[in-house]
Amino acid sequence: MATTLPRITPIGTPVPRAVSSQPRSYSTPPTPSIYGPYPPRELSSSMDNVYVPGRINPLAPPPSKRRINMSWETSEQHLHNHKRSQLMQRREHERYHSAWAKAFYGSVAEQEYYRKHFRDVLKQQMADLDDKRKRNVKEKKKESEMALAQDDSDKTKDREAFVKKHMYLQTFRDSNKQTMEERWTNNKSNKFIEDRSDRERGRYNPINWTCSLK
Repeated sequence: MATTLPRITPIGTPVPRAVSSQPRSYSTPPTPSIYGPYPPRELSSSMDNVYVPGRINPLAPPPSKRRINMSWETSEQHLHNHKRSQLMQRREHERYHSAWAKAFYGSVAEQEYYRKHFRDVLKQQMADLDDKRKRNVKEKKKESEMALAQDDSDKTKDREAFVKKHMYLQTFRDSNKQTMEERWTNNKSNKFIEDRSDRERGRYNPINWTCSLK
């Protein structure tokens, strides 16, 4: 007797399909919620066809049991909601129990689908970890490149500032040197003129009044 796959149409679990000739890529999750809980909420169970009544508001019951001034009791409404809650809990427990039972006591196809789901999740985790490591390497590389570029820029600015300061100090030195040379020249010229004047004066007056001649 041929076995069939379980009737599952989950949001977070990929539906089994024929094997394609193209290798499957796990760089991105096949569905947004592949890491969701297993079994998914869309998994079928034996209580899917059980009718679950809707919840009613105890303070506003249906028209057939409308509250009047003489009847303010809400025990029937609360009992209705309590039974509804128990029924939903039983249905959820049955769904999870039947799903886990299929993984160990189900058909070969159901067991293989159970194992395939967790293999896909493990592969996706490995792919995400690899992508995270690659992103970290790229970010560190980019950070290193930015640091090196900033270092080169700082070195260039320091070099330009050093050259500018050197040129300023060199100009300041040349200006001081030129000022001192001009002062020395003026002093030498003034001394020569003063000595000549004293010699001329000494020719007519032998007394050295300025005491410049020794």
